[in-house]
Parts: sequence; structure tokens; C-alpha cells
Amino acid sequence: MKNILLTIFFSSCLMCLELDLSLGNAYNFISEISIQNKMPGGQDIKFASKPYTHGLKSPQYYSIRIRKNRKEIELIHHKLYFERDLPDEVDHFEITDGYNMLMLNILNSLFPSKYIDRSLIRLGLGMVITHPDVTINEKRFYQSGGGIIPTIWTDGYQVSGLSSQISLYLTKKIKKNFSAIAETKLLFANSVIHLEEDYIVNVPNISIHFLMGISFGK
Repeated sequence: MKNILLTIFFSSCLMCLELDLSLGNAYNFISEISIQNKMPGGQDIKFASKPYTHGLKSPQYYSIRIRKNRKEIELIHHKLYFERDLPDEVDHFEITDGYNMLMLNILNSLFPSKYIDRSLIRLGLGMVITHPDVTINEKRFYQSGGGIIPTIWTDGYQVSGLSSQISLYLTKKIKKNFSAIAETKLLFANSVIHLEEDYIVNVPNISIHFLMGISFGK
């Protein structure tokens, strides 16, 4: 991870980009989960459950952004632990090596303030990349991979849906080219996840995110 972050940091400096690194947590609203059974004679499953993010639990929740001229690429490593209200057929359900969201964002200025250097509103649209760990009727669907830095070419990841966001973003300069940042996001996302040839799982997510971090660059 250290080498990857250093590479991103120095690349951003050379290209006169801004780089944001943030940690945080999220409040998730209840999700209506549907599991389509593709096996002959199998029954579909539907249930409602409120997932948890546990943002500081490994692998940690984080956001990485690269920005130039108020246009951004952002990766949000979101996580969903479904720990309550599972039906009898579902023994385990989590998407924690990532309910990842890769988005393109634009920024617009908001009100000026003498206490804050910049206050901006962020709008974003992109894709959901998931890495599920699900056990249905005692069969576990999981492929090794994942970790704190997702690599979508590793076995176990799926491009599975669309994501969108609106957020309030605040910065306070600490030193030249170095700022503290705080952010609150509202995200809407949906994913359709294939569990081998057995099931197709629809996992929507509406969530409020709280982040703090640092910003480097011009």
C-alpha cells in the first residue's frame, strides 16, 4: 500500500494535480435485497436488512481522489456488512472487500467563509465494483482477492452497477500545498451481483458518508 500511495502522490505533484486521501464511515439505510435462484426448481429470496460499514475495521473505508480544474476521478472503498434480519437460507452476507464506487465528479463553489478556505459541492456519477462474500444454503460464494487496495482485474471483483453522489466538501489550508479536508456525502447506488451460475443478487445502497482527510497539491 505504501508504494502505491507514494506513486500516486509523486505522479500528482508532477502533473500539477490535487490528491485527496480520506478515511471515514457511513450510515446506511435499509436495503431491499432480492436473490434470484437460477437453479432448476429453486426459490427466489427477498429480504430487507440494514447494513453496517464499520469504517475503521480492516479493510478500512477510504476515499482517494485525483483532481484538476475541479474535475475528479474518485474511488470510494465502501463496505456493507449485513448482520441482522437475514432469512434462514442466508447464513452470511457481506460485501466488504468492496462495495467500491469509481466515479467522475465535478465541483462547484458555495458560500465564502473566513474560517474555511474552500466550500464546494460535488456531483458524481460512476460504476459499482463489488467483491461479495455470501453464503446461501450452506454454500459459500467467495473468491480470494481484495484487501485494502482493490484491483478489479483480480478474481472476485465484478462491475455490477451504477453509483451517484452529492457532497459538501470543506478545506482548510495548513501549509502550502497541504490542506485538511472534511466532507459529507449522500450516495445512491445499485448493484447486480452474479454468484457463479447459481444466483443473481440485487443489492441497492442509499447511504450518508462522513469523511476527514488531507489534500496535497496545487
